[in-house]
Amino acid sequence: MILSLGLTTLAYRPFLDPLPIDGYWMLLLIPLVLSIAVVYKTIKTDRLYKIPREASILAAQIVAFMVLAALALWMLTELV
Repeated sequence: MILSLGLTTLAYRPFLDPLPIDGYWMLLLIPLVLSIAVVYKTIKTDRLYKIPREASILAAQIVAFMVLAALALWMLTELV
């Protein structure tokens, strides 16, 4: 007896069935920015005790620039 499954599968298809994270996707930017800042400062810093302070400063700068860029783009779309 041959079972025909057809096109239905039980596998998760990330691009066809994305996770429902519409409500809080912006909060996922914070861990992304922190991880980028820590990895970058780990590569660039010569003393390991400087990494937490410098990575937090870099993360704050990245977030501030993202907010300023979003604000500038929002103003551009509202004024034009």
